[in-house]
Amino acid sequence: MITERVLKELYLDKRLSIRKIANIFNYTLSTIWTKLCQFNIQARTKSEANKGKHKIEIPEGIKSLYINDKLSINEIARRFNCCPKSISQRLHSYNIATGIRKTEIPKKELEDLYIRNKMTIYQIGEKFGCDGVTILNRLRQYNIPVRKKGELAMQKYRVNIPLEEARNLYTEKKLPISKIKKIFNCHHATLRKRLERNSIHIRNVSEALKGNPSPMEGKHHTQETRKKLSLLTTQQLSAGRMKKKDSSIEIKMQEALKINNIYYQKQTALCGITVADFYLPEYKIVVYTDGDYWHNLPTVKNRDKEQVRILEENGYQVLRFWEHEIKASIMECIDKIKDSIKIYK
Repeated sequence: MITERVLKELYLDKRLSIRKIANIFNYTLSTIWTKLCQFNIQARTKSEANKGKHKIEIPEGIKSLYINDKLSINEIARRFNCCPKSISQRLHSYNIATGIRKTEIPKKELEDLYIRNKMTIYQIGEKFGCDGVTILNRLRQYNIPVRKKGELAMQKYRVNIPLEEARNLYTEKKLPISKIKKIFNCHHATLRKRLERNSIHIRNVSEALKGNPSPMEGKHHTQETRKKLSLLTTQQLSAGRMKKKDSSIEIKMQEALKINNIYYQKQTALCGITVADFYLPEYKIVVYTDGDYWHNLPTVKNRDKEQVRILEENGYQVLRFWEHEIKASIMECIDKIKDSIKIYK
């Protein structure tokens, strides 16, 4: 048990922190804090606790660095690894006035460095022993046009694209941007912008492909590859890694299920062969919302029948609703789902 006398001795006389006292007695910080309040011992503020802890030794020699060596306050602060304000306060204690020292920068020399030699304001500042802001102010004072930000970099990396040649390749020879960019060794966005800037119409995808054979024409995936792709899509959909935009009929079914308090899971992979639009896990009911066009195609019809067969063999109830049924009366579809739930019960 920590007594009032011991706590006062450690906290007030020896000026130990609450954390150190807590470690000595194997207490929590809140316990020591409670004891301080209990014994009416006024706790130190953060600034009081840190006072003198981080005091930096700055010798009197900073006067010579500032006056004789002409170092700036920031440079002296870096040398002593402290804040510029500490240096400024120490100089004031020596009755040394601080402020912006006038830097002699001849206009002719500044023009040569900035305009002809293309030096940055920071490079010029290093040369004259001042910061970039001083150089910027002096440029404005001398009415020297200031470059826009990134202007030098743009000139450095600017790609030379002969406009007439690019126009001929794109409009006459109908070459795509992807091929022309390789000729001029530039990025496709750069070439596109350069063409647009010179009022050259950019072809859209359908215009670009017009008259050109599809790269997939005559090519077909093998049956084995199709199965692998189907399995991969199923796994990605079930894991939520593949974003799928809900169709209008899926949204309608989802809202109706919510209104009728029927718990469901979306895009659930089942039996490794299908991803159900909606799955009711409590009743093993699988719900599909089939579009009138796609699910009437012969190949899709056969696939749907095979899926229903395998699911029913594995103990699932399968309900498939056509697009026109959902749009005509969603409540009739919900009633069928409720009837299937009653059968399960």
